[in-house]
Amino acid sequence: MRWRMSDILRPGWRAGIVLCGLAAALAGCANGKNGISADKAFALSASALSGSDSYGLNGEVSILDPNGVVADYSSYNGQVTGHGQLKLTWTGGRAIRTRAADGPPAYRPLQLLSVVQHGNAKVGYADGDAEGKSPDGTVTLRLELNPDAAGKPFADGLRGEMAQLRSAVKAKKLDAARRTEANRILDDADRDLEAALSSIKASTVILWTADRKTWFPRKMSEQSELVYTWKGKTYREKRMSVTNFLPVGRNGTITE
Repeated sequence: MRWRMSDILRPGWRAGIVLCGLAAALAGCANGKNGISADKAFALSASALSGSDSYGLNGEVSILDPNGVVADYSSYNGQVTGHGQLKLTWTGGRAIRTRAADGPPAYRPLQLLSVVQHGNAKVGYADGDAEGKSPDGTVTLRLELNPDAAGKPFADGLRGEMAQLRSAVKAKKLDAARRTEANRILDDADRDLEAALSSIKASTVILWTADRKTWFPRKMSEQSELVYTWKGKTYREKRMSVTNFLPVGRNGTITE
């Protein structure tokens, strides 16, 4: 499936310091240095990002097929302005870049942030960061999305692509016979897609690294695993991505 519609249409994630160990699984371990829970730390970091009028970002996305081979790879550069207006430029790769150019991006870097902000993740400090001892002045959080939340972005994206495809076919000038055949193909694809989506089991783990003084994020690393059944056969695929956040310097330019 590789999360591409083209393949479908082929005939082929609060307690005090003393209770930290017990509460970690529920709400994130408190920070041994400043007493801030992991949930609070993430909220501060997300707020620092959303409160920025403008910032840059760059990163890369890899799709691994069932054999662990990189099936697609793309990198991007972009900038957010006006509290949320995102513009991306994609390079490399094939499917991700193409879909980003032809319609909604195949991968939206800030979509995962939105999922976590809606309470759909377990938040904790990454190993070694609970005491604030990172030598580079950062803190890293481990965000594990709830299973349903992890699968929903993939399902929504594919359904959206199917809707776009139907709209594109509808806009074409086809005679009655060809339109009937096109609609039949789309209906078959819809049934195959919904059957596959009903079987999806997804997991997503994010490592979120932020500046300990300003809480502005520096990097988001994601690994998602998707298991699904396609026409009676089970597939397992992965997506790996890294997004670097670039704050605006005092002179108004994006700082690397």
